[in-house]
Amino acid sequence: MTKPNDSIHTSSREGVQSSEKNEAGENSGASQGNNASSSIRPPMMPANVRAGQVIGLVEVTGGLGSSIDVSKLADEFSANIETLLPILDTAEMLGLVRVEKGDVYLTEFGSKFQKTSRNKVRLVKDILAKIEPFKTAVELCNQKKSVSAREVSDALFSKGLSWHHSPEMNEALVQALLIHWAIYAKLLKYDGRTGMFELA
Repeated sequence: MTKPNDSIHTSSREGVQSSEKNEAGENSGASQGNNASSSIRPPMMPANVRAGQVIGLVEVTGGLGSSIDVSKLADEFSANIETLLPILDTAEMLGLVRVEKGDVYLTEFGSKFQKTSRNKVRLVKDILAKIEPFKTAVELCNQKKSVSAREVSDALFSKGLSWHHSPEMNEALVQALLIHWAIYAKLLKYDGRTGMFELA
């Protein structure tokens, strides 16, 4: 069973249902500027959630039947609620699960995702392209062919979007997200020698 990384820092949030509003939090939830309207901005991926964790959550949820209580899911996933929530948020953001009144359900797409034996992350490629930081990375790559994590981070900051108050930490978080998600989804490719990302 895939277990979440215990080092994950979770975002501030009340309740168990996903919210479209990203809360500010170090290394976890994304901060949107005071003038930003979350209703018109693309969602932001929780900073420290990895594809393997979401795959594990979908596998556990699908293996336990049509629906499962969030607290039971946390037990089955060997995680506390605070650790589980950003993973659950990400799965919901990707259209793999839905959360209703504390119960988690696989969506039709989530069931397809669960049953896919190889290259699962490629199934969410088009969805990732609508989520930050991937949306901005793709836009920049269309403009100038290749971009660095710093350029993506700076572009997001100029839009009032960040995960951390430190520019260096934001850059590191963007780098990790692009590598752990966009590369496996075949949305981007990465040149380790130059540290640049290009469209796949």
